[in-house]
Amino acid sequence: MRISDFIERTSNATSPNKITDLFKRAISSRGYERFAYGMLTNYGRYKFRDGITPPALAVDYPDAWVKHYFEQDYLSIDPIISRSPVMRQPYLWDELSELSPAQNMFMSEANEAGLGHGICVPIHGPFGESFAISMTSDNKDADPSRVSGELHVLATQYHSAFFELIVEEPKSTHVVRLTPRERECLVWSARGKSSWDTGEILDISEHTVNFHLKNSMAKLDASSRILAVVKAIRTGLILP
Repeated sequence: MRISDFIERTSNATSPNKITDLFKRAISSRGYERFAYGMLTNYGRYKFRDGITPPALAVDYPDAWVKHYFEQDYLSIDPIISRSPVMRQPYLWDELSELSPAQNMFMSEANEAGLGHGICVPIHGPFGESFAISMTSDNKDADPSRVSGELHVLATQYHSAFFELIVEEPKSTHVVRLTPRERECLVWSARGKSSWDTGEILDISEHTVNFHLKNSMAKLDASSRILAVVKAIRTGLILP
């Protein structure tokens, strides 16, 4: 499934289950079979629908592993839970270091359960919320470097679409207005261009590009460039 199709279809979906089904199809086509999506901090400010109780928002891990995870209280030692709130970029589970003996045992058991090759996308909300979406592959030869950028976009869009449907809060009536230059910078960012590349294309400085992207992020209430791009596409402000 193309990323543009995924964004369009999840943006128009009316149920969390449909969004999850689309997400599973999208990551599966990129070699990742299972995922877990959690809200790690500040979830007391929200009321959730459908009996959802954070930190777990959507989990597609084997039932036996989920049961074992909570029976052993692995929530208290899970390094993905503790590290994600301070991480800004996607990271591989294999890159986790300085683990305690208990955490090493936990990761070993996850590997035995078929969840050994994972990539985690941390997401940060505007009010101090931290989220994490982990995607796993049982293929030891999986090459996350080839698809990590696409998984980052897919996970960010999944969070944006899914979270909107599971929380009980009024939708904002605030109208976002981007300047032409802000739109241009977002479009080139959506096409994978760096600030330097965008500056060369638009004949402006890298500093000016960053200035417009930061303004766009503030207007779109986005904590990262990629989330700003996703929101701008979803609301029709840009067409990549």
